[in-house]
Amino acid sequence: MDHRTKGFTLIELLIAIAVFLVLITLGVPAFTRSTQVTRADTEIGDLQHGLNFARLEAIDRGLTTRVRPTAGGSLWTGELSVYDGTGTPANVLRVIPAMSSGATLTLTSGVTAIDFNSLGGLSSSSTALVISYVSGTQSRTLNVCLNGRILLGGSCG
Repeated sequence: MDHRTKGFTLIELLIAIAVFLVLITLGVPAFTRSTQVTRADTEIGDLQHGLNFARLEAIDRGLTTRVRPTAGGSLWTGELSVYDGTGTPANVLRVIPAMSSGATLTLTSGVTAIDFNSLGGLSSSSTALVISYVSGTQSRTLNVCLNGRILLGGSCG
């Protein structure tokens, strides 16, 4: 009588688990780095879109728009708001989401708000504005030129 058993031997199972663990060990760091790159690109992209929105609203409405931390002060990593006008009461046009925990956003020294004039240029600064984003090993630079152009990683020249 032929008694064939179906299934795997213990050695075959251990080899399969070992191969699986090697693949996981190689894959997790790459996935983590990919996640960090995507998060950094998304957060700096949200900021860039918010600044572009403020600039275009200033041009469209023919008046100054302002971007500043919603809570006030100099906490730029928190939620940011786009306002129509620089006085009070100002209407909030858009809210830019806060950066993830561990991310830092630094601006040119002394900047508490970013104002775009009715022509779309910076009205609150006499030099280009440099915004530096750092999250873990990821870093990005956003430049806001005097004419209002917003460049990711570029230079106002």
